[in-house]
Amino acid sequence: MPLPALAELPQLTALSLAWRRLVEIKPVLITVTNKRLVCCWDKGGRWWQRVVDWPDGVCRDGVPLQREAVGEFIADLIFDCDLPGAELVLCLPLRAAAWCVVDGYGLDGAPGVLPPTLPSVDLPFDLAESYVTSSPMQDALAVVGVPRSLIQGWSEVAELADLPLRRVDWSLTAAQRALQQLTQAWQGDLAWLVVEEQSIRLVLLRQRVPEVDHLLEADEPVACQREIRACVAAWQAHVATPPPLGWWFSVKTEQADQWLPLVDRAAGECCLNQPLPALAESWDEAAAVDVLSPFQHLALLALQQEER
Repeated sequence: MPLPALAELPQLTALSLAWRRLVEIKPVLITVTNKRLVCCWDKGGRWWQRVVDWPDGVCRDGVPLQREAVGEFIADLIFDCDLPGAELVLCLPLRAAAWCVVDGYGLDGAPGVLPPTLPSVDLPFDLAESYVTSSPMQDALAVVGVPRSLIQGWSEVAELADLPLRRVDWSLTAAQRALQQLTQAWQGDLAWLVVEEQSIRLVLLRQRVPEVDHLLEADEPVACQREIRACVAAWQAHVATPPPLGWWFSVKTEQADQWLPLVDRAAGECCLNQPLPALAESWDEAAAVDVLSPFQHLALLALQQEER
């Protein structure tokens, strides 16, 4: 009976895997939608992207409805991509969190530190039932609340997948960080239109601070444009001389022409859109790299820069 080669011994295989988990630690960025999961990782100095469809009904609005199935699914994906030292960086979809901006806390506040007066603020989420984080923005504080049940669900998923949950972020605030980098030369106000998963929202920023986050009620293009222009006019009416307005459209390429008429060039407004930096190469040659929406691309771009 021939003896097994050293490389085939189960003990050595397990030891090799354990060693690789220690020395090949790397963040794996994951963004989830109702239909699919997208993961990105760095391997050999090159970033790769893989897109896989969820089994039916396992995840909705960022909530892992079937935790065991999601954990096994992610574990199999990480194994198939040969990433034994993976640490998950999860980017939650728009509907998974809520936020607000609290004035008067300045740049001296540390990220993640909440002001003691927060319970007295009118928040768009239940403070007692949420995990809350914050980040300074000029003389204000952006506060994000995620349901505790959602974070606990993903913590259980990571445990079932036997993978560390390195970080959880929200796609809107992550995308905003990338947008700030791309528009840092712009000195005026910013109108950011996000069309994502059947929802349309308008975020208006002044001096890099979000002042309005308006979820549109209309769904017909002309009615949407009227609602958007009315929202912008009401916002600008709060100051005697509004700064110049620049627009950024996080919409699919084929939809861009539909929204460009929003830019009132006669009033000095302009479109700030530019091609987004490449994110990653496709792991599967048959899968299109551009499966990400422009909004998801922005969010993952911020996380990629922060996790390098």
